[in-house]
Amino acid sequence: MVTRSSRAASLLAVMVLMGQLLWHGVSAAEPAPPPADYGQLVGRKLASGFSNMALGIAEIPKNMIITTNQTNALFGVTGGAIKGLLHTLGRTLSGIVDIVTFPVPTQPITRPPLVWQDFQTETQYGPVFQRP
Repeated sequence: MVTRSSRAASLLAVMVLMGQLLWHGVSAAEPAPPPADYGQLVGRKLASGFSNMALGIAEIPKNMIITTNQTNALFGVTGGAIKGLLHTLGRTLSGIVDIVTFPVPTQPITRPPLVWQDFQTETQYGPVFQRP
């Protein structure tokens, strides 16, 4: 026969166990990173704009390497140089757009945002003026 005190003890044990589980779940959750403030967003956009404008020329050897790895050396040097020249123009112009519009914090136009980031990935151009 179950007594009143054993029932209260088991109920107390269950409540303590549930409290510990809930407390652990709350404490184990990682806090959300703080949102970047306006100064950081526009500063990053201005810096990446200057970088893309000045270093867009690095798209030529980057695309020569990527095209050589995908096809062969002859096409990599010729076709990669032409493709790199077009991406140089695109990255330089997107850098100029970022410099002119730096007070408006938006996502970068180019993917990857800087030419040396993820060097084995071909440059892509995303939506313009998309909010972060």
